Amino acid sequence: MAASAFIHPALSDESTQQLIDKICRSVEEYAFCSNTFNQNIKGSSANITALTQITIEQALNNSTNTHSFIFGLLSNTTDPAEKNALTTCENAYRLVTSNFNEATMHFLEGDYGSMLDSERRSPRAQESCITIFSTPPTPPNPVADRNRQMRILIAMAVVTGMELTTKLS
Repeated sequence: MAASAFIHPALSDESTQQLIDKICRSVEEYAFCSNTFNQNIKGSSANITALTQITIEQALNNSTNTHSFIFGLLSNTTDPAEKNALTTCENAYRLVTSNFNEATMHFLEGDYGSMLDSERRSPRAQESCITIFSTPPTPPNPVADRNRQMRILIAMAVVTGMELTTKLS
């Protein structure tokens, strides 16, 4: 998923856009967040359940693609420091993907509390792929932008999940 640096004009109705704005003001990159919703919204109106589904789908898609990308890099590297860092990232993204597969299952079952629990396990796992590249010896980070996008998508998923569980309690 490529999000441009520009905010797409709202494709949603006013109440949906207000909900998107509320969610996106809670994460580090408003434009990325808003673009993600507006590029993936079905129709012009979406409630918190539909927006939660978008975040789960996009997070799962991103983590799966990043895991595959890292796996490809790992099979082609011979540098020990880079191999170690990429192994840490491969493990991290395997866990993040597993967490979002679980979150998807719980979402589809309507078990939003368990969905949120699955999502909340992802930031720490994903963070290990960021910190490993700042631990000497420091190889170049080939997944920096993918890590940034994943970090935002995880935050979006947790924010929408919290909003969804709060609305239903």
